[in-house]
Amino acid sequence: MSLFSPESRLYKGLSFFANVILLNFLWILFSLPLITLGASTVAAYSVVFKMLENKEGYIFKDFWKGFKENWKQGTLLWLITLVAIYGFYLDVQILKNDPGIPVIVASIVAFVLVAFSLIYAYPLSARYENKVFLHIKNSFLLSMSYLGRTLFLVLILFLEIGVFLWNSHTLIFLVLIGPAVLIYSVAGTAKKIFSTNDEKNKNAAAMEKAKEEGREYMEKLQSKIDAAKSESENDTEPDSQD
Repeated sequence: MSLFSPESRLYKGLSFFANVILLNFLWILFSLPLITLGASTVAAYSVVFKMLENKEGYIFKDFWKGFKENWKQGTLLWLITLVAIYGFYLDVQILKNDPGIPVIVASIVAFVLVAFSLIYAYPLSARYENKVFLHIKNSFLLSMSYLGRTLFLVLILFLEIGVFLWNSHTLIFLVLIGPAVLIYSVAGTAKKIFSTNDEKNKNAAAMEKAKEEGREYMEKLQSKIDAAKSESENDTEPDSQD
């Protein structure tokens, strides 16, 4: 097999790296007005999910489609995220003036609640059709249900950010592929969680359907028994004489 054959690992690796660079460029370009950053992020997740499933087509075409379909919901998510960021900023100012234990504990709890509510909200918006606040709610529930995976993901994200910010040289990679790498990391974990959760919901729905069919069968069977019993009682009644 040739080194640059489309089936070779080198070709696939280079192709993947090129797609990541292109995706990162598109994310930056479509985020430039800042207000569209949320829609751009949801669009990027929609592209990455296809990459993870080996269904990617044309990066720009898929990105533009995801951007158009999700710009309203993505923008609302981004506005909510901005409010959360501003809340953290105010929290930091409070901690500077009152670094007491109760304030620190309250700040940590608030950060975890908000982080868990948003970490899967953008991937959920790219993957499923639902209301924004339900995406936020489901993000928190999934984070708590898969706490180990979520905490590991947070650790990976901090490590990646640390590497990108390591020195002036690594900052180049932050601009070149940084956002796309972070999105890819979240999407990889989110896809596994979504698949597991979908399978659980599917099994639960199947069990509920089986229970419902069982109840219907028992009701029909009981109805037949009652009908046969009533018919038997009628047959055994003595004939009335004139």
